[in-house]
Amino acid sequence: MTDVDEIMAIKAAWNENELFQQSSSPFKQYQLEQFSANDEVLTGKHSRMETINGKEVLVIYNFNKDGLIHSEDNLPAIEYPMHWEYWENGLIKEVADKGGDTREYWENGVPVKIERNLSDEK
Repeated sequence: MTDVDEIMAIKAAWNENELFQQSSSPFKQYQLEQFSANDEVLTGKHSRMETINGKEVLVIYNFNKDGLIHSEDNLPAIEYPMHWEYWENGLIKEVADKGGDTREYWENGVPVKIERNLSDEK
């Protein structure tokens, strides 16, 4: 099996996971993807306008030296207003959505716990 076949099989298994399907991350499908532009691997911080939930927002991405989405210095790997994602070498570790009202904890590419309505608990 090639690396591409292995990654496709891993992603297929993730898509079957119920918590993965419930995740608020619009970027979860980007896990294990290497990003490049003009045949150059992306590194560091990049931003672009994207439509998320029907709204145009500025999304900031951070990439490691291998072009994988990655958090550095405890900063989000992906962020836009009221949404932050922490990644490690191409895999999501934690998602904070709705200004922190929803929190997701991930292991090995899938969420293991999703907490919602956290502001109601205060």
